[in-house]
Amino acid sequence: MYEIESKNDENSKKEYYSMDTGKILLIGKDYCNLELLEHQLMSFSEEWRIKVKLFHDSVYELNNTHHDLVIIDFGGSPEKLLKKIEIVKKSHQNHNTPILVCFVEKSAKLIKTMLEAGALDFIQKPFKPIELFARVRTALILSSTVKKLNHQADVIRESQNKVNEIISGLLPKKIIDELTVSGESRPKKYREASVLFVDLVDFTKKSTTLAPKILIDELTQIFNAFDSIIKKNGCTRIKTMGDGYLAVSGIPTPHKQHAVKLIQTAIDMRAYLSQRNESNAVKWELKIGIDSGEVIGSILGTNNFLFDIFGDTVNTAARMEKTCAPNQINIGMRTYLSTRDKFRYIERLPNDVKGLGVKNMYYLKSKINSSHLNRWQQ
Repeated sequence: MYEIESKNDENSKKEYYSMDTGKILLIGKDYCNLELLEHQLMSFSEEWRIKVKLFHDSVYELNNTHHDLVIIDFGGSPEKLLKKIEIVKKSHQNHNTPILVCFVEKSAKLIKTMLEAGALDFIQKPFKPIELFARVRTALILSSTVKKLNHQADVIRESQNKVNEIISGLLPKKIIDELTVSGESRPKKYREASVLFVDLVDFTKKSTTLAPKILIDELTQIFNAFDSIIKKNGCTRIKTMGDGYLAVSGIPTPHKQHAVKLIQTAIDMRAYLSQRNESNAVKWELKIGIDSGEVIGSILGTNNFLFDIFGDTVNTAARMEKTCAPNQINIGMRTYLSTRDKFRYIERLPNDVKGLGVKNMYYLKSKINSSHLNRWQQ
């Protein structure tokens, strides 16, 4: 499809026509010959838009305006012809535009040079009108077809990018790469990882008083911010569960500082929500639970893929969150032991956790290199 100014519209609205309205650029060294060629093309009564340029004026035109066909009126050596075709092929706007070459002498060497350089076809002079018309029309049909294919390729590429974006929100990149290469991702046991659960306090109560759109907008903004924090600290979001948020560190890519990274993530999440509350009409508090240890990670399902995590560490982190006070970060003993040289903690009384027995717990106080107490411990 080609865009032209409508001749019948007094407001000069743009309409779309078939390839008959193709843009043709004629280039050569003899302006009289070019005008004769232009006159011959116009005699076919097609709605072709034709522009004439001498060789020395054509470079700017080729680099700045796309045409559907370039016709080179040439008389000279094969070497010079090669250079003219090369100029078209290297131009910014017409490197894929079909090229027809007009010449008087038809030699095997000239035709071979022309085709090897990238020209589509040739037209021998003096022109036979029916041959000229057929060659030009065929070239424009090809140009139109290539345009349509390129457009379809762009649509497919855009759709694929959207699909990839959606998948990347559901699965860790390393798991996506495994599925792409081998078609499967087997369950793995990660011996050293950390798990974080976040819960928004009084979400159920707020859900009965806030309009659905406001509630969803609030969750979207908060979880988008959490996603950015997760990415910044090199961790991985596993999933959201209503008002809950589950993330890991050390999965699927192991990292020695997995616990430190996830604690920093928790600190950043709490700070973000506190800052947001200063200017936001709806105020939120959160509870965060973290534990470290062995975790099993696996793809669930064969049609609707979901990467999930399992094990005692996951269960303990969930219980850390459930037994946490608002705006606190509750740490399990294994996380505490691996990070006590980097963070200060307040030890809590051992808590009898449902299904897990008595567990030691610690509230995060501050970083070792920070002398001040945070606002939640003052």
